[in-house]
Formats: sequence, structure tokens, C-alpha cells
Amino acid sequence: GTTTGQSREPLGDKLAKTDGVLCPPAGVDPDMHAPAPSTDSNTPVIPPPGSPGGDPNVRPK
Repeated sequence: GTTTGQSREPLGDKLAKTDGVLCPPAGVDPDMHAPAPSTDSNTPVIPPPGSPGGDPNVRPK
């Protein structure tokens, strides 16, 4: 089969020109959009023992 997006330029040279960022080709799937993540998280943050706000009586296993 035929491959697309192949370049004869070494990958190291391509990465050097783009500061290490590889971008997908434009227009591959213009209807594809990633939804924004939810900002109203209900996950509690439990400080580890020994840290400020943590339970000093808990012994880690």
C-alpha cells in the first residue's frame, strides 16, 4: 500500500525545526473535537500523613 505523510527528512532534523513538537496534518478530520474537561470535580483531596493538614496518627503501609 501507499503511505502518506512520509518524509525523507530525518526525524531528528524535523524535531529540531519544530522545538520537539510533532503536529498532525491539517484537515485530517475537521469534525473531530475533544470536549473540555469538567472543572467541577467532586474528588476530595486527602493530604498525606506528615504533611500540613494530614492526620499525624496514620501510619502508611
